[in-house]
Amino acid sequence: MAEEKKKTLGRRRTECKLIDNKAAREVTFSKRHRGMFRKASELAILCGAKVVIITFSPHGNPFVFGHPSPDAVINRYLTGGVVNQASEAAAAAAALHTVNERKKQYEDAVSKLEEVSRVEIEAGKRRAAAGNSDGRMWWNEDVDDGMGLEELLYYADSLERLMKMVADRVGSKPRA
Repeated sequence: MAEEKKKTLGRRRTECKLIDNKAAREVTFSKRHRGMFRKASELAILCGAKVVIITFSPHGNPFVFGHPSPDAVINRYLTGGVVNQASEAAAAAAALHTVNERKKQYEDAVSKLEEVSRVEIEAGKRRAAAGNSDGRMWWNEDVDDGMGLEELLYYADSLERLMKMVADRVGSKPRA
């Protein structure tokens, strides 16, 4: 029985050296730093470890991951491993404050979205009450309501240019 030769090279180890191409280096960083943070998060959750990772992108932008928080882990490191209850409490309070700020921003965004949605619904109802109750779309409505002579001339000119562009496009396509 003859052995079949492998058709693919399979997964290869990449040589660990600086990537020469700057764009490739930036892409690699953007993909790999998330994976590194994910692995650190798994380590913290599975083992109860306190972890902090600080890395700078090729552009110089800082990226930080810490569990329970970067400040708590760094303070513990700087104090030689002595657990300072006050600093951990402060870090927890700061994290809670950040969460509350984000929650407020989210609620503000939701209320703005609801307001815009409500305004759009009311505008639709007004349009329906104003005579567009037959289900016509906006492009099928009359164009003379509220438009002056200049606007109508510009509108007509725009339509003619559009028709010419469509005709040119259709004429340049090969027929099947």
